Amino acid sequence: MAARAETIHAFDIAPAIERLKGILGPEGVLTDPAEVTEFRDPFQHASWREFEPGAVLMPSSVEGVQAVLRIANEYKVPVWTSGQGRNNGYGGAAPRVSGSLVLSLRRMNRVLEVDEENATALIEPGVRFFDLYDHLRATGSKLWMSVPDLGWGSVVGNTLDHGLGYNLTGDHVAHQCGMEVVLADGDILRTGMGGMTNGRAWQNYKRGCGPSPDGLFMQSNYGIVTKMGVWLMPPPECYMPGWLTLRNDSDLELLLEKLRPLMLDGTIPNQPMIINAVCAMSAFAGREDWYTGEGPMPESVIEEIARQPGFGRWVMRFALYGDEKVVDRQREIVEAAFGTIPGAEVSFSKYDGRNLPELDNPHERVQAGIPSMALDRMTRWYGGEHGGHIGFSCAAPITGRDGAALRDLVRTELNTAGLDYSGVIIVTKRSMIHVGLVVFDTEDEAQAHNAYAACRSMVRTAATLGYGEYRSHLDFMDLVAEQYDYNDHAQRRFNERIKDALDPNGILSPGKQGIWPSAYRG
Repeated sequence: MAARAETIHAFDIAPAIERLKGILGPEGVLTDPAEVTEFRDPFQHASWREFEPGAVLMPSSVEGVQAVLRIANEYKVPVWTSGQGRNNGYGGAAPRVSGSLVLSLRRMNRVLEVDEENATALIEPGVRFFDLYDHLRATGSKLWMSVPDLGWGSVVGNTLDHGLGYNLTGDHVAHQCGMEVVLADGDILRTGMGGMTNGRAWQNYKRGCGPSPDGLFMQSNYGIVTKMGVWLMPPPECYMPGWLTLRNDSDLELLLEKLRPLMLDGTIPNQPMIINAVCAMSAFAGREDWYTGEGPMPESVIEEIARQPGFGRWVMRFALYGDEKVVDRQREIVEAAFGTIPGAEVSFSKYDGRNLPELDNPHERVQAGIPSMALDRMTRWYGGEHGGHIGFSCAAPITGRDGAALRDLVRTELNTAGLDYSGVIIVTKRSMIHVGLVVFDTEDEAQAHNAYAACRSMVRTAATLGYGEYRSHLDFMDLVAEQYDYNDHAQRRFNERIKDALDPNGILSPGKQGIWPSAYRG
C-alpha cells in the first residue's frame, strides 16, 4: 500500500505540558490516550498513525491562549488550532505534524453580545451553531442566523475555513465583521474598527482605515482568532423554500445555465444546493438497502432511486425570502425559468418568517438558519456507524460546461476506485463549489485507502482542467497548494514570507493549507 502524507519533526512536548498544567488546570490539558484520540482524524483507519495529536490544550480565556503561545515559543513545539474540530470531511481536529499540541478552543464558547437593532453578534471561537441559535432564542431575539448542514461545528471555525450556509447571510466570509486575533508572539490585534479602543462600529463596518487583514487569518496559520463579529438577518415576512427535480443526469448542464441569471440578478437570493440521486438517498438509507454487489452502483439502480417520489437524477433545494408580494413574484420568475427544462418539477412551501412553525424537513430548517444534525446520515452510506467521508471540493463558474466537467471527473475517478459517485453543488452569486462526497467504510482499510488515493488523483486531474480545491483535507494540503503554481508558486512564496515574519519559530499550525514555516521547509 502506498505511503500516506506525513511530516515528522523533532521536538519534545513533555516540558511544555508540565508547565501548562499549572496554568490551564486539569481541565485545560488532556493527555489520557482515550481523550486525545477524539482529536485524531475521525475517519482515519484505526491502524494509520499519521496526524497524531501529542496532547490537547483547552484554554478558557484569551490569557490562556497567550500562555500557551508563550510556552510553545519557549520550547519550540507546534500548536495546531481548532474551534470545535468538527470539520470531519477535511480531517477534523487532527494536526498536520504528528505529536503537535492540539489547541482546542471549545471552552471559549461565549456569545459576548447581540445587537438586535443592527443584527450583529460578537462571539468566541468555541461557539457552535447550536449555541448561537439557542442563545438567540433564549434571549427572545427574533434575528435569524446562517447555518451549514451540520450544526455542531464552530461558527468562527467554519467562517475561517470559507464555509457556507444557506440563507441570506450564508456567505459566511462576506458576513463576518471584525476579529480579535492573538498573534504567534502573544500580541493581540483587533481588525477593522476594533483598532480603536472605543470603536462603536467594530461589528458594523468591515474595513477601518488602512489595510484590512481579516482575510489573512482565514485558512492560514498566522494567528488565533479569539473573537469574531457575525452579521445576522431580520426575520423575513415570507420564507418560501423550494425544490426542483430533474429527470435526466444530463439536465444538470441546462439547469446551471438557467440558474446563473437568477443568481446574478438576485431572484434566488440564497445558496442553492444541487444534489445527485445517490447523495440524496444517502440522507435516508444505507447502500445495502439498494445494492450489495461489488464495485460502483449500476446505472439501473441509480435510475430506480431517481424514480422514487421527491427524487430525481438531480434535486435542487433553494429558498426565497422577504416581502410576500416580492417573493410571490420571484416564485413566478423561477417557475418560468425552470419550466423550460423538459420533465423538471418545481414545488414550494410557504411560511411566515416572523412566526415559523416547527419545521420537520431538515433542508427547510437549515435554509431558515435552524441548526440540525439530521443530514449526518449521509456518511453512513458505506459501513453504517463506521462510515466516513472526504470532501473533494472544487470551485468553478456557474456554467453547464463546468458542472459537467467536474461531475464527469469525480464520477470517473470514484467509479475507477470502486466507489459510488455522491455529489453536491453549492451555488453562490457568481460561482459554485462542486463537492464530491467521497464516502467509504472506515473499517475497510483497502476501501479507505482507495478513497484517499482517488482524492489525490482528482486534485491533479482537476488542476489540468483549471479547477482548484477551495479547501483541502489534511492529507493532501501540500498537493492542493502545489497546484496553485502561477509564476513559480508566487502565492505560496508570499504566504511563506508572511508566515516567517509573524511566526519566526514556526509554532502555529505548521503545514496548514500547505503553508510551512522556514524550519520545516526543504
